[in-house]
Amino acid sequence: MQEVAWHSKSQKEVLSLVDSAISGLSSAEAGKRLERDGYNEIKGERGISPISLFFKQFASMVIMVLLLAAVISYFTNHKIEFIVILVILLLSVIISFSEEYKASKDMEALISLAPKKSTVIRDNKKQVILSKELAIGDILVLERGDIVGADARIIEANNIRIDESLLTGESLPVTKTIETIPGSQQITQQLNMVFAGTNVTDGNCVAVIVKTAENTEMGKVSGLIKGIRQETTPLQKRLDKLAKQISFGGIMLAIAVFFIGYMHGNDLTTTLLFSLAVIVSGIPESLPTVVAVTLAAGVKKMADKNAIVKRLPAVETLGTCSVICSDKTGTLTQNKMVVENIFTYGAEIKVTGNGYDPKGIFLKENIKFDPKKHNTISKILEIGILCNNSDIKKENNAWKVEGEATEGALIVLARKAGIIKVDYHRKFPRKKEHPFDPVRKCMSTVHLYNGKNIVYSKGAPELLLKKAKYYFDDGKIKKITSSVANIFLKKNKDFASKGLRVIGLAFKEHKGSFELHNVESGLVFVGLVSIRDPLETSALESIKLCKEAGIKVVMITGDNESTARAIAAELGILGERDMVLTGKELDNLSDAELGKVVERVAVYARVTPAHKLRIVEQLQKAGHVVAMTGDGVNDAPALKKADIGIAMGRCGTEVAKESSDIILKDDNFTTIVNAVEQGRATYENIRKFVYYLLVTSFSEVLIIFIAVLVGTNLPLTALMILFLNLVTGQLPALGLGLQKPPKRIMNQKPRNPKEGILSDYLLLKIGELIPLVVLGTIVIYILELVIRQSPIQKAQTVAFATIVFFELFHSFNAMSWTDSVLSKEFFSNLYVVGGTITAAILTILAIHLPLSRKGKAWKSLHQERHEMAFYTMIINP
Repeated sequence: MQEVAWHSKSQKEVLSLVDSAISGLSSAEAGKRLERDGYNEIKGERGISPISLFFKQFASMVIMVLLLAAVISYFTNHKIEFIVILVILLLSVIISFSEEYKASKDMEALISLAPKKSTVIRDNKKQVILSKELAIGDILVLERGDIVGADARIIEANNIRIDESLLTGESLPVTKTIETIPGSQQITQQLNMVFAGTNVTDGNCVAVIVKTAENTEMGKVSGLIKGIRQETTPLQKRLDKLAKQISFGGIMLAIAVFFIGYMHGNDLTTTLLFSLAVIVSGIPESLPTVVAVTLAAGVKKMADKNAIVKRLPAVETLGTCSVICSDKTGTLTQNKMVVENIFTYGAEIKVTGNGYDPKGIFLKENIKFDPKKHNTISKILEIGILCNNSDIKKENNAWKVEGEATEGALIVLARKAGIIKVDYHRKFPRKKEHPFDPVRKCMSTVHLYNGKNIVYSKGAPELLLKKAKYYFDDGKIKKITSSVANIFLKKNKDFASKGLRVIGLAFKEHKGSFELHNVESGLVFVGLVSIRDPLETSALESIKLCKEAGIKVVMITGDNESTARAIAAELGILGERDMVLTGKELDNLSDAELGKVVERVAVYARVTPAHKLRIVEQLQKAGHVVAMTGDGVNDAPALKKADIGIAMGRCGTEVAKESSDIILKDDNFTTIVNAVEQGRATYENIRKFVYYLLVTSFSEVLIIFIAVLVGTNLPLTALMILFLNLVTGQLPALGLGLQKPPKRIMNQKPRNPKEGILSDYLLLKIGELIPLVVLGTIVIYILELVIRQSPIQKAQTVAFATIVFFELFHSFNAMSWTDSVLSKEFFSNLYVVGGTITAAILTILAIHLPLSRKGKAWKSLHQERHEMAFYTMIINP
C-alpha cells in the first residue's frame, strides 16, 4: 500500500482507504490480509550461530600463523611440536569463543519473550488476539495500560493520552484527538494517530490500523538499524594491526633464516626447522588467550557493577570514548514526574521525596510543617486528588503509576500528606467529568462535598486564571485583581524557565447545569504546582567525573528546547559557550555545516532517530570515539552506529538492547562512569602484558636469528620456545591482565583513537630491555658450550633457564610504568606473584623431571644426564 498521510484524512476517508468499517473485519478477511501482508512483527537481524562464532575466532592473524607453524611441524615429522601447537591454538580459540558466547547468552536473558496481545473488533465483537495477528483495517480497542500493537488512526476517543517517550523521547504523555490534522507533520504532531510500541496512560479510544510490521514508525527505526554495519572496535583494530605487524615480521625473518641456513649447507628439513623456531619465537602464542581472559575479567567486573557486556572488545572500547551521547528521559532523568514546589498567594512550599515513593516532607522556609493544617495547601491537595483519574500502586517493592504520570505526581503529593485517593473519592463522589483536551488545556470534575456540588479544575495556569474571578488566600475567597494574577503568571514563567511543568489548580461551589461553560467559569484560583522529571541522583557527580576524565557529555532528547536547555544547564552539560540545536535547525544544516559546529553543541532538542544517527556520524568524522546511551526505540539506530552502544536494562526496549554493546542493569548513568574506568584499566593491562610478552618474543627471535647467522646450533629449540611463551610467559601475563587500575586513571584524557598499542614510549621500554636479555642469554650459552664444553642439550638447558629468569623478573617490572620493581607495590598483585611462582616451579620440574624419548616414564636428570629433556625433542644438526 502506498504511503498515505493518514493524519490528514478524516475517519470516513481512512476507513474507506483500508476497506474497513467500525464493526471491524471478519476473521476470514483478516486471515486473507495476513496472508497478503504477513504477520505484524518486525524481524530482527539474524544472530550469529554458535558454530559461526566458533570459526570466527580463527580469523586472528596470530591463530593463522600458529596454523602455519603446526603445518611445518607436521611435515618435518615433529609430531610433539605439532600436537602442542594445536593444543595451544584450540585453547585460545575455545577461551575466546566461550566468553563471547556467554556474553551473548546473558543478553538473551534480558530480552522478554512473552507474546503481546491486543483487543480488536472482529466479526462485530471484541476479541483478544496476539499482536502479531493484527491486520490492516482491524479496529483496535485501546484502554489505559495497553501497549499499542500497530500504527492506527483514531476514530473515537475519550480522554486518551499516550506515553510516546520510547519512540519520540518526549517525557510527557500526549493527549490525542480524533480531529483531522492537515499538512505534512512529524509524528510528534500527529495527534490523531497512535503508534506501535507506545503506552496508553489514560482514557480509551477506538482506532483503525493503517500500518503493520516494518511499515510502522517502529518498523522504520528497525530498518535504520539493519542498514548500519557493525564497526570494528578500536581494540580489535589495534590488536589486528599488532598481530599483522608481528606476524609479517616473523614470517620475513623466517624466510631470511631459511635462506641463510640453506646457504650454510643445511638440508631442507633443518632449514625448515630453523624457520619454525623463528616463527614460534616471534609469535606470542599466549596473546589471544591472555587478551580473552583479560577482557573476560573486565566483563565480570563490569557485571558486578551492573553492566552486561555483549561483546568482549566493548569492555576496552568504552575506556577510549571521548564523547558520551546521552538520551535525557530515563537516562539522565528518572522518567518519573514529581511535584517539587507548591506556590500560593503568600506562600511557597518545597516538597521532598524520591520518584513515586509516597514518602516526603513539606518545607516552608526550610522548616517542616503539616500541610493539612494550612488551608490553602490542603485545598491544593484536595483538588489534585479529586480532579484525577490515576493512582499509584506498589509492585516488586517499587511504586508505579497506574495512568498518566502528571496525575500520578499529584496522587503521590497527597499521599505524602497522608491523604489516600480512594478514601476521598468514596467520601466525595464524582458527579461529572469534563476531560482534559489540548484546546482548552484543562480538566474539571464535579463532586458532592458535604451536600454541595464543588467543581475542581486543573490545567494550564494562564488559561485557568482567565476563567477565575477569585483567588484563595489562607481559607478566604477574595476578588482576583490583575496584580494578583500577575504574581501567579510571573511564578509560572519562572518555573517554566527551569524546565518544570506547571499546573494551576482551582475550585468553586457550583450551582446550575453541569455544562462545560457553566462548570469552568467564575473559578477560585488556589495556586500552582511545579512538576519535573527529576535528575538521576548520581547524574551530577557522574557528569563531573566525565569532565575530569576528558569525556564530553552531549544530551540528545525529543523534549522541547527550553526544557532540554534547563536540565542540561542544571546537570553541568551546557556551558556558557556551548550551543543548543533543535531538530528543525539540524534539518537546515548540511553535513559540512554540522561538522563545523558539532564540537560546540552540547544539547540537541526535538530530534528524530535519523537526527541522532547523523549526530553520531558527525562526531565520529570529527575523530571521536562515541558512546551512545539510551532506552527507547528512537535510540536504537544511533546505539548501533556508535562505537559503543549502551542500553538501559530495566526500562529499555528490546530494540535498544538488541542494538547495543553494553546493557546497564540498573539504568544508572553512574554505572557508565564505572565502566569507563574499568575499560581504561583493561586497556592499560593489555598494554602491560603486551610489553611483557613482546620483550620475551623479540628476544627469542634475535637469539635464534643470531645463532643461524653465525652458523651455530640453536640455543633454544621450538619446544623450549613454546614452553617459554605458554608457561613462563602466559601465567604471569594472566596476572598482569588482572592488575588494579592506577589511582588517577580517571584524571587522564582519553587516548588518541589512532594511537597503537605500541606507543613510542612502550617501544622505547621494549628496546631498552631486549639487548640485555639477548646478550645475557647468548653469553651464558657460549660460556657453557665453548668454555665448559658441555653437551648441546645442557647448554640449551642453561640458556633456557637464563631467559626464564629474565622473563619472570620482567613480569614484576611490567606491573607499573613508573614504580620500581623494589617498591612497596611489589606484592600488590598476587596474581602476578602466584603466576611467577607457578611458572618457576614448572620450569624446575621441566628441567629435573624430563620425559624419556619414548614417552613411557619420567626420569631424573641426575640419573641420566645425557637423556634429552622433554623440550629438546628437536634433533639438532
